[in-house]
Amino acid sequence: MASAEKEVKIRPMERRDIDAVLAVYSKIREEKIPGTKRSRLSYRGTMTYEEVASTNPGGPLDLSLVAEVNGQVIGFIWGRLAFVGIPIDEVGIIHMLIVDPDYQRQGIAARLVDALAERCHARGVNTVRAVIDERHWELQNYFQRLGFRRSELVIYTRTFKS
Repeated sequence: MASAEKEVKIRPMERRDIDAVLAVYSKIREEKIPGTKRSRLSYRGTMTYEEVASTNPGGPLDLSLVAEVNGQVIGFIWGRLAFVGIPIDEVGIIHMLIVDPDYQRQGIAARLVDALAERCHARGVNTVRAVIDERHWELQNYFQRLGFRRSELVIYTRTFKS
């Protein structure tokens, strides 16, 4: 396990970070859950350069951040401002939170979440939501420990066959 307690720098994600973000994503996607045959992200497909680039890192609605140690990206939070609900409310949405396995359990993910929340608050946005797969109980528990509570919202999805 790498020691990063005092060396971690949190900063806004930029387009130039996409390849490094994808490398961290790939590393965690391959990591197996102890005692099982599946990986932590086995339910999700591969994330592509185009998928990340389409969110316009550094753009006006982007809230994404990276964590760096010695100039190397070791984690990220992928987030955006969104306008949702009735009445319409501006919220910060966390789509993904990933820290390199070598740097986990050092408070880096919590620092990323706090930094995103601070960016929201600075913009007058007082609600942050995390989008979590209902099968990912470990991540749900983590966000609950960070002070998040399960929402009353239920998301319904309609898909179309190609």
